[in-house]
Amino acid sequence: ADWKGEEDILMREELDRLAAIHPDRFSVTYSLTGDETPADWKGERGRGSVEMAREALPPPADADGSTMIFVCGKDGFVETWGGLVTRGPPKTPGGKGPKVQGPLLGILREAGYDASEVYKY
Repeated sequence: ADWKGEEDILMREELDRLAAIHPDRFSVTYSLTGDETPADWKGERGRGSVEMAREALPPPADADGSTMIFVCGKDGFVETWGGLVTRGPPKTPGGKGPKVQGPLLGILREAGYDASEVYKY
């Protein structure tokens, strides 16, 4: 996930708890993007890279169903990591259409993931 400062990390205690009780199924890597990142920060820095993906995520699994990467955040973050999420036609006048995954692009594609291994929201 991507935050400017440590105080911006939502649900950090819960995420850390889940990682501790399910280390074989769940992990979290924190990355700060702010200019004021403390010198003693132990997490990642920056919006992401192929190298960060390869270090922090389970490896691509050739679409065998054993790996799923969830990408959530602001549009720019999601686009950087996996490509844009678009919207289909609205079901009701004036409403929003359903979200459409679109092609897998960005860091995750460059790191070798298949679209079936990534869910963007």
